[in-house]
Amino acid sequence: MPITLISKADYDKYISRWITLLNEDDGKGDMRDYFYKGSFKLSAVHFDVSAIEYLVSSEATATIKARFCITRDDEGEELFNIILFGTDKNEGITTAFFLGTPYAQELGDGVPNGQLPTNLGELWLQKWAVNDDFISRERFRNIFGYLQGYNFPLEDFIDAAFLYKCSGLSVSLALHELYRPNVTDVNAPTFTFNLVLQGILADGENAPARIGNPDGLYDISAPSPPY
Repeated sequence: MPITLISKADYDKYISRWITLLNEDDGKGDMRDYFYKGSFKLSAVHFDVSAIEYLVSSEATATIKARFCITRDDEGEELFNIILFGTDKNEGITTAFFLGTPYAQELGDGVPNGQLPTNLGELWLQKWAVNDDFISRERFRNIFGYLQGYNFPLEDFIDAAFLYKCSGLSVSLALHELYRPNVTDVNAPTFTFNLVLQGILADGENAPARIGNPDGLYDISAPSPPY
């Protein structure tokens, strides 16, 4: 996989495009065009393991931030993408901006290769994989507003990419299903968009997504907003 570094100006442009799309049509539009390559649905954004090495090696980095954006592929089509960068404990930027490579798989393929350590993680990935009816902007909201990304502790990226001998990192797309406070109708759940970190093994399969013990997932991240 190539390593793609972008400027602050490009970072601002790609992030701005995502936020603009979320706010169009009073937040009621269809986002499918940005999550499909033909009949193939995006299931993850991939990064070369060297990019992760550079991220976690930067001085004073405490947090890796994943920010959602829209970029163009080789055919000029706009696609969902993710930018990674590091910050210190005072929110100062400590790394370059790393742009990922969107990865798509055929509808119906289900969850990515490799075993997740819990049924919960498999459910999160499966909910995204089978959500082929209408990717609405409501699923890119939390109680604080439209999602701009997630923040991960530095250790999550170190463990996900280097606990096994990996060639890259898959930032896999997932959906959480939940009930907001004061909801009493069991037929009215809320879906929230989330990310799961998995190392990509040398044979192309995904490593188990673990945090220190067999029951953990690299999914304990802080959403932006509010963080």
